Amino acid sequence: MARDPNKAEKSRESIMNSAIHEFARVGFHQTKISDIVANAGFSQRTFYIYFKNKEILYMEILENWKNKLIQQFIIEKKNLNDQTNICRRWEGIFKFMAYNPDYTRAVYLMNPYIEEIRKDIINSLIQIMTQEQENGYLRREVSIGILAESTLATMESLTLRFVLNGKESPIFLAEQISDIYQNGVTQKNSNNF
Repeated sequence: MARDPNKAEKSRESIMNSAIHEFARVGFHQTKISDIVANAGFSQRTFYIYFKNKEILYMEILENWKNKLIQQFIIEKKNLNDQTNICRRWEGIFKFMAYNPDYTRAVYLMNPYIEEIRKDIINSLIQIMTQEQENGYLRREVSIGILAESTLATMESLTLRFVLNGKESPIFLAEQISDIYQNGVTQKNSNNF
């Protein structure tokens, strides 16, 4: 008797969602497969139909999250000169981080592989931003490596301090960061320095 592919995909997704919750709650090392499947309403046997082990499951969760985040950094080519794209980019990033706080916590707060994920994100940002610089969207004198690192650090810090705890909305943060990136932080025509 053949399995229903929709039911199988829903079972797999349910196990992944339960795992995300557990990884966010207690971290990778403390999470038990028995807790994942119990919370999802399945047996351990069902877990092993979809995943070889806990690490394979976790790496898939991380890879999915990383790829979805990287998509938030991409600006549509038809709008490269549209300055509102900076705000849209940041808004997309913060909304993504806020959409499933457990997902973000599992990846950033409870992740033994965070440095590997960060390196992949930085490399993707460098590629994206180099293309934007070549297209004239970013100034030529801007160091892409420093911009990529500072972008990731800003995203991480503001997400942990303001987004995950609901202290600020993604839209407000996007507007603030966009303003800083576009206009700087000093008063125009200021002689105070």
